[in-house]
Amino acid sequence: MIIVITNVEALSLGELQYSPEVIYPGDDVDLWIKVTNNDEKDLKNIEVSIKPHYPFELRQVNPKKGTAVIHHLNPGESDIVYFKLHIDESAISREYRLDITVSYDKIEYDKGEEIVTHYNWTKVYYIPVYGTPNFEIELINNSPSLTPGKTERISLLIYNKGTGKAKECTLSIGGNQYISPVGSTKFYLGTVKPQGRKLINLRLYTNGGTPEGTYIIPATLSWIDEGGKVKSENINIGLTVKGDVLLGVSNVITTPREIKPGDTYVRIDVTVTNNGHGEAKDVKVHLKTSYPFRDSWSSANFKGIGTLKGGESKTVSFTVDVDKSATSKHYKVPIYMEYLDVFNRRHNTTETIDIYVKSKPVLEILSKEYTVKAGKDNILLITVKNVGNEKAEGVRITAIRNSAQPFDYPKKSDTVGTLNPGENGTGAIVVSVDRDALPKEYIITLEIRAIGDRDKGDNNVYITQKSIKVKVEKGGGGIPLLLYYGVIGMIVAGGMIYYFRENLDKN
Repeated sequence: MIIVITNVEALSLGELQYSPEVIYPGDDVDLWIKVTNNDEKDLKNIEVSIKPHYPFELRQVNPKKGTAVIHHLNPGESDIVYFKLHIDESAISREYRLDITVSYDKIEYDKGEEIVTHYNWTKVYYIPVYGTPNFEIELINNSPSLTPGKTERISLLIYNKGTGKAKECTLSIGGNQYISPVGSTKFYLGTVKPQGRKLINLRLYTNGGTPEGTYIIPATLSWIDEGGKVKSENINIGLTVKGDVLLGVSNVITTPREIKPGDTYVRIDVTVTNNGHGEAKDVKVHLKTSYPFRDSWSSANFKGIGTLKGGESKTVSFTVDVDKSATSKHYKVPIYMEYLDVFNRRHNTTETIDIYVKSKPVLEILSKEYTVKAGKDNILLITVKNVGNEKAEGVRITAIRNSAQPFDYPKKSDTVGTLNPGENGTGAIVVSVDRDALPKEYIITLEIRAIGDRDKGDNNVYITQKSIKVKVEKGGGGIPLLLYYGVIGMIVAGGMIYYFRENLDKN
């Protein structure tokens, strides 16, 4: 304790005494000091006043706050004055100034006459205050949540947010029925100054059956304060256990089983499974289509399947159309999934499924507008192209008769033959138009039938219907049926001549 003393002749102040002997922020401190008349004369009207500075605050113990009065001290006589102070809770460790002022009257007599001399002086004292550590433990923001059945590394920051220094500080970590520390459970932190911090990493194991939620584990901090006292504090550490949500897709089943170009309303059934331990709420699934697939109708592929607990599965169905020009191959189709965890935080993930589009012949009519004459037999040459990605065998066209139309078909079917992908072929039908048919446009429906590439094991029969426009005009024209058969005969005869000539050349 540093004491500044002002020399006096008659009155002296002794050592400043206080209780408790070790003062901490927030304490109420009792002060007392001995006042002694060192003179040979009487002293009267003695007032001892205390002037506090931060962090001291006066408490009322005397009739006049902060002032103690002694009415009379004989020579050599002593008395004790008392005060009380409160220490501010935020005081840091250091020595703080306290001013004590003394005023008194010295009584002397000269030839029977009383002579009073007034004195006033101040003595300065310094009182040590020891700040108190105040600890907080925080999880670092990037520390993971605990996962049932796993050991996680957790980073902790130990803050001294108090006003005093903590020496020889140690932290001991405990567990509970669900969470247990792995490896070291006691950490030496050394000295932690006010506003200082220490980082530790610990490993915690969470039992496999632990429900999702928040848990606390006990921790004990021990240290020696600046006053030399051993202190300890129990602090609970809050931890979050969040079961991992692992959404996956499996058991992809399509209807029809074999998907081919041009198919519509193809149903895709997918099983969505939560392979984790946690609960996924408000699960929404979206099959994201792109060429050659498209949604069969608006919102056909947005599905909500509710809640999936750990290990639970649900089946969701999507519906798509396949472009007729789709290439035969495997396509990766993304399925976007989003959900809420138990803390209502939204997450998302994307999985892909494999969809195989098989090849098939796709037949189109190239010429779609024709002109015919009323009262005539008209030959229509129908050119068909295989725009698909598989050979079409036995391609055959057939006109479908409509009784409401003024047409008859002396020859309504014809075989085009085999068409490889990208090849054209022509077939002919004969349309006989009634003599009194109205001159206008009519729509004739043609059925195109073909067999798949049997060399590839495709024995399916593909049937499609296409329309052509037929404009009826009055009067002559058209190709006479006799001429049609003559043309056919010439083609056949030419083929036979070619065949026999080839054989003769070989012989």
